[in-house]
Parts: sequence; C-alpha cells; structure tokens
Amino acid sequence: MTVESNRMMGGIGASLIVVSAIGPVLSLPIFFNTYSTSANAASPFSSAVGLAGFAGIILFMVAMRRFAGGYKDPGIFDNALYGLLSSIVVSGVAAVLIVAVVFMNFSNIISSFNPVPGQTNLQAILGYMAPAMPVFSLAGLVQALFTMRAFNLLAAKSKTRLFRTAGLALVAGSVLALILACIGASLFFAALISATAALIITFAGTTVSYLAWIFAAKAFFSIKVPTSEPLPASPATGKARYCPHCGEENLPDAVFCTHCGKSM
Repeated sequence: MTVESNRMMGGIGASLIVVSAIGPVLSLPIFFNTYSTSANAASPFSSAVGLAGFAGIILFMVAMRRFAGGYKDPGIFDNALYGLLSSIVVSGVAAVLIVAVVFMNFSNIISSFNPVPGQTNLQAILGYMAPAMPVFSLAGLVQALFTMRAFNLLAAKSKTRLFRTAGLALVAGSVLALILACIGASLFFAALISATAALIITFAGTTVSYLAWIFAAKAFFSIKVPTSEPLPASPATGKARYCPHCGEENLPDAVFCTHCGKSM
C-alpha cells in the first residue's frame, strides 16, 4: 500500500471517530426523560454514528499497522493496539461489575420504574452507572497514553509534528474526563446531584478528546507523499537502493519509494 492510501485511511478513520461524538449528544433526551418522538427519532442516528465510530477505529488501526510496516517501526502499531486492548479490558470489567450490581438490586430497580408507558424512569439504573464512570474514564486515559506514544513515533518517522499535538490533546482530554467523572461521582454519592447530572459532567470532559482526533485527522492528511524527483546517492556509501516494485533509484535508507510511493 502507498503512503497516499495509508494517510487517507488514517485520516478517514480519525474523522469517523470524531463523528461518533454526535452519539452521546443525540442521547441527551433520554437522560432528561424526554421520551418524545424526537428522542425516538434520534435512536437510529445514534446507532449509525456508533457504527461510524467503530468503522473509524478499524480504519485507524489498519493505517497504523501499515505505517508501522512501512516505517519499519512496530511500536507505532503495538502501542495503538495495547491502548485499545487495555481500554476494552478495563471497560469490560467495569461493565461486568455494573451488570452484577444491577441484578443484585433488580427488585429495587423495578419498583422505582414509572408505570406510565413511554415514561420509564432510568434514574434507578443510572444511579448504578454513575459511580462506575471514573473507571471507564480511567480506561480512556490508559488508551490515550498508549496512543500518544504511537503518535509520537509516527510523528518522528513521518516528520509530521501535528501528531504530537494530537497525542497531548488526547491525554489532556482523558485526564479532564477522569477528573470530572470523579467529581460527578463524588457529588452523586453526596446526594448533591442526580445520576443524570453526574453522567453529563463526564460526557462534557470527553470534548477535548474528540478535538484531539480532529488534530489526528489533519495530521494524517498532512503526511507528505514522496515525490518522483530523483535523489542523489548517499555521500556516505555512494550507493543507491532500487525499488523492488518499479525499479527506480532511491537513497539506501529510503522507507518509501520516491517514484511509486510503495514500501521499500
């Protein structure tokens, strides 16, 4: 695969991850118990943007894998993969704990439901989710740290400094989300705010993280594609390296062919 296709794949993937941020916004009517036609209409769109975010993650990971192979630096992909897997594991543990607690208190939750159709009160369930939000935010921070390392490696290899900015913004957003999640959970336990308010506070902290993915998308699209201009032989060896795909002459340490753009 060429540099052009790799950077397009990474840029589109990052852009789709940004689009997935619309999902929580479309779900706000549910949190505020406004079960109207607008809330019902938002459900298909929320699912669509969720699928877009999932597709974006896949495209992003494939692009990082190919850049790692092209630049011969496995750390680019490995760190991105470690971040994704660690986030899944931590989030999975938190989700299992939430489900276990909900089932143990199922009778109490059912008794708190509003019997009027279409006006089911989710506060009881949200009350068990709010305390777990710091755990989910912690998972996001772990992923952000690994992703920042991957971005730093890619920035060094591609000479695109914007990746470093994206990594720092991603970690900053994750730290902010974790802080706000802890504040929201503490206020909820102190009975100062509702479970809905605690969740909204946490969601607000993820805004910076999505801004980081905007930087990442721009960074991918900013990666320069090798030109077809001939390069001089290396003064150190006086030898040149020939592309196995098109046969054009390149520097001995070239990563991508300057003529066809394919990996050397």
